[in-house]
Amino acid sequence: MSYVALYRRWRPETFADLVGQEHISRTLARAVTSGQTSHAYLFTGPRGTGKTSTAKILARALNCAEGPTTTPCGVCDSCRAISDGSSMDVFEIDAASNRGIDEIRDLRESVKFAPTEGHYKIYIIDEVHMLTTEAFNALLKTLEEPPPRVIFILATTEPHKVPATIQSRCQRYDFHRITVTEIRDRLIHVCHESGIAADEDALAIIAVQADGGMRDALSILDQCTALAEGLLTAERVQEALGLVGRAWIEKMALQISDRTAAPLITQLGELLHNGRELRQILAELAQYFRSLMIAKVGGTLGASELPDGQSEALRTAAVRFTQDEIMAILRTLNETMQEIRTSPQPRIAVESMLIGLCRPADGSPAGAPLTESNPADAARIARLEAEVRRLAEQIAAHGASEAGAAAGQKAGVQGAPASARQTTPKAAPPKRIAKRADASTPSESRQLDAALWKSFQARLKERHRLAASLLSGADYEGATETHFFIRPATDMARDYIANRHRAVFEEVMSELAGRPLVIVCTGGEEENVPSPPAVAKVPEYPAPVAELLKIAGEGARVEEVSAPVKKPAPQPKAPVPAPVEDESYEVYEPTPDEEAEMFESDELSPDENT
Repeated sequence: MSYVALYRRWRPETFADLVGQEHISRTLARAVTSGQTSHAYLFTGPRGTGKTSTAKILARALNCAEGPTTTPCGVCDSCRAISDGSSMDVFEIDAASNRGIDEIRDLRESVKFAPTEGHYKIYIIDEVHMLTTEAFNALLKTLEEPPPRVIFILATTEPHKVPATIQSRCQRYDFHRITVTEIRDRLIHVCHESGIAADEDALAIIAVQADGGMRDALSILDQCTALAEGLLTAERVQEALGLVGRAWIEKMALQISDRTAAPLITQLGELLHNGRELRQILAELAQYFRSLMIAKVGGTLGASELPDGQSEALRTAAVRFTQDEIMAILRTLNETMQEIRTSPQPRIAVESMLIGLCRPADGSPAGAPLTESNPADAARIARLEAEVRRLAEQIAAHGASEAGAAAGQKAGVQGAPASARQTTPKAAPPKRIAKRADASTPSESRQLDAALWKSFQARLKERHRLAASLLSGADYEGATETHFFIRPATDMARDYIANRHRAVFEEVMSELAGRPLVIVCTGGEEENVPSPPAVAKVPEYPAPVAELLKIAGEGARVEEVSAPVKKPAPQPKAPVPAPVEDESYEVYEPTPDEEAEMFESDELSPDENT
């Protein structure tokens, strides 16, 4: 006898054999016993969850010789014929290969005939979403009002592709993913009944890889049993399926948390040497960190994703990472999985990614604990603190000097005679104002660094190409502790640097210099300095007018009214003399030949005459 695959040998024969679908088996069993079966059913759900098996169980329950019954005997002619697919009353149609309107027309013709052996004629249409629109339309009327003793069972993994008109005429049953625990228990039963020696850890791995499908789990078990010699262990299952294994993944996660890149790269090399794929390694690592993310926020993974007893281990492992670190690692893993699809050297991409995960965000070297301070950071902080103290002292000294100058100026003004104070000062020329503005800039000596200027030009070109173009023909005039000076070649470049691209210039130069610097564009300050406001001149009035203003009080004003200028009366225009005819003008009389030519040119066409 030929070998029969496990998923066929252990296909459910009764409603009690269905695993993970108790809500459906219980409902259908009650409908059979009460005689309230519908004329059309729609079974939906992921692959391998028992849709087709449930349809055959329902067909046997209705057409069994002892039925209708919830426990078909399985030995009568009808049950055996339904099981091996030779029944004349139960038709299994694959809609993926019989999706046209012609097949549905044949079905409509066959439903007219009564059952030959059983009580019902049952049509099981698998992958019904593959039918064409015309086929659905042809099936619609028959599905709505079928002949007596005819039942339709439609099965699909994509219910959204089934028209709403079809779904409204069926009783819909949604099949759920089977949990890892239920699949593992079922596999233990199958191994016990079939004489297969297997560890529970190995069966748990198979249950996880089945992704909620019992058929997939039995197929994987069949594959691993064929490759195993004697006892089926977790290592054999991982080797057969090309899996990395939870132990390896946990070790890699621990090395990432410890920031130890060297052992991490060594472990990656061992996995590749053992035949593991880069994509599989990254996929399992991402799945593990996804579990850590859910455990970190206090969530729980579904029973269809984890076996019993692993939730506590995940919560313990999640303590080693912060939530932000887990999110960043997941983003990096996803980006790397997309990158290696087109990368000519995918291993280099993965290795560089793993080394990057072992480096903290602050740039400290790999292997440095997160809780300890980095010497480079300590030196940088000390330097910044010293710079802050120096700047504070300069600001204090500058404020004191300004206060003294202001006090001296005030004393000088108070000591001056009244006539001098009332004198209106003249506005300074623009160039003098420009020099005064230059004097307000920092007075420290400027340091010229050609290497810094070249580095600044190169870095600015990488950062902002348009802003770098403004440096064409510009001169670098050095830098102080707080400012750096650039003389642009044109006024337009000076305006663009000062008003539009100042931020990127200061950011790049501050990064290179290691301290905050402010840009100063030289060469055009006199154009940007505003002229001083003009002082309003107090008008001088005659003595009588001034006395009247004093009596009138504050707010009185004097308006000068001038008499309107009288316009001269308009002079009458002289009459225009009539044109005088030239008496020497002679009247011209045409000759007879000229008169004939004139009359010939003035003759009308026949159309005009009419």
